[in-house]
Amino acid sequence: MLETGRFGTRDLLALLMVLAVAAGTRAWYLHTCADNGQLPGPLLVQEPSPVLSDLPADTEMRGHTPPTELDSLVHNLKEHRWFGGLAPLANTEEPTAHLAPGYAALLALLELAPIDLSPIDRTMRWIQCGLGALTAGFYFLFCRRAFRSLLVAALAGLLCAFHPFWIVNTAEIGDGVLAAFLVSVSVFLGGRASHSGAPFSSYLFGLCLAALALVRAALLPFAVVSALCLALCSRSIRRGWLHALLAVLGLASGLAPWSFRNYQRFHQVVPIADTTFLHLWMGNNSLSDGGPQDEKTVIATLAEARGEEPKELSESLAQLSQKERYDRLAEEVVRQVQRDPAGAFRHRLEAGVAFFFGGQWLKDRLLWRTDESRLGDMPDWLAGSYQAIFYGALLGVLILGVLGWRWTYGWRHETLPSSLVLMWIPLPYILSHAESLSGPRLPVDGMLLCYSAFALASMFTPAGRALLRGEASRTEI
Repeated sequence: MLETGRFGTRDLLALLMVLAVAAGTRAWYLHTCADNGQLPGPLLVQEPSPVLSDLPADTEMRGHTPPTELDSLVHNLKEHRWFGGLAPLANTEEPTAHLAPGYAALLALLELAPIDLSPIDRTMRWIQCGLGALTAGFYFLFCRRAFRSLLVAALAGLLCAFHPFWIVNTAEIGDGVLAAFLVSVSVFLGGRASHSGAPFSSYLFGLCLAALALVRAALLPFAVVSALCLALCSRSIRRGWLHALLAVLGLASGLAPWSFRNYQRFHQVVPIADTTFLHLWMGNNSLSDGGPQDEKTVIATLAEARGEEPKELSESLAQLSQKERYDRLAEEVVRQVQRDPAGAFRHRLEAGVAFFFGGQWLKDRLLWRTDESRLGDMPDWLAGSYQAIFYGALLGVLILGVLGWRWTYGWRHETLPSSLVLMWIPLPYILSHAESLSGPRLPVDGMLLCYSAFALASMFTPAGRALLRGEASRTEI
């Protein structure tokens, strides 16, 4: 195994530069385009939380009218100390596990803080500004350790700092920034634990994977496979059994409190969320197009498949307990796939396209959504160029990312568990459905940017051949 060089003054200066640039770009966007963090930005790249139209229109939560699903969860956590709300296919608020609790719990903690942090949305946006900067920093550290190259690390950090999707997402109240941050920490800790023989890093790696799954339930398979992968890699290091045990213990201890709460509520094992079959039905029914579906469409397709009236079906499902309500859809998913296997494969292709480009791309070829009333908040140069920036950034990331992933074959052992990000994070969305915008893809962009940095360094620097051969390199900036 190649030894990583000592972290020197140049490395520290490069890291500080990456952190400063990443924080600066996000702070500039919040200050210039989001009224200093008071308002959402004029551009959206992540699907916002659904509006709860079934609640009274004058109901206010966190200052929003009408309230959203996220508002309801945060309100109930703050006021009633329970994770509950109006779940899909239900007609009243109930204790729920239809969503991962992490992001809502963080907002509720900010609401309950002993110091006044209101408005909470503004505070959260500035916290996300800091998390975005740290995300770029962790990918810098990962690339420096994995590729033994300061140049690749600096390029990766700067690409993360200027990535337009992440910058715009900073002003949105959604889990995209937090999920991307936790993936970057997981990748860094996983690489360190699997090669340096650091037991504490192994335990932190497991805890970070648990936190990631608690922020996005769809990333639970990635968390489990990553922990198992570390356990296998630990066989080649001294006392590897201890590192494997600590990684699995960290993951289990992080998930245990929420899983125990779910068992108490539903009397069944629910690791994170209980809506697996609901999302599988959304991705496989007769009207599936790779993107999300509203409750009305779900009821209509279920009624069509069962030969029932939509109203009667809706009422009967609402009477069931939450876990039973969603588990009832398992049989319908199997029947639908058996009835239309060609459609099932077609929907997987549509979901794959929607994951990388957003479901909106399939309808109007747009990667973003705009608030027309807020477009005037953008500087003239940005208003005239943001479309080209988005299209160009995604095209470059996908092409260079795939190319860099192929070229890093010689570093496949050093870059573990990075390859798992590209395989296991998209998988749940491809098997079910993605969103209208780029929210599901945002945590994957970090690894694509790292691979893009490797590809650029390999093509345009004298050390390119050494990088392609998998040789140790301490490239000068």
